[in-house]
Amino acid sequence: MTPYPALQKELRTDPALRVAATGSLGAFEVSGRGEFHLAILIETMRREGYELGLSRPEVITKVVDGAPCEPVEELVIDVPEESMGTVIEKLASAAR
Repeated sequence: MTPYPALQKELRTDPALRVAATGSLGAFEVSGRGEFHLAILIETMRREGYELGLSRPEVITKVVDGAPCEPVEELVIDVPEESMGTVIEKLASAAR
């Protein structure tokens, strides 16, 4: 089954988005880079007139060396030393 036009359009422009069919008619499993990424997609589709039913988001894990692992992104920022405290504080609050 082909995803709705809004999902097709997003798939062409968003390399981090994944859409898979489920066993249910008109239902798709949508994967992205996190809740914020998916919230933007959902709001865009609602503004285009789509009605959506959503389930609770789940973290995608994969097994590495026998242990389940969550995705992790590494961030490197070069800032002057006097700005380090502010940057670390903002990153810590954004991670919550």
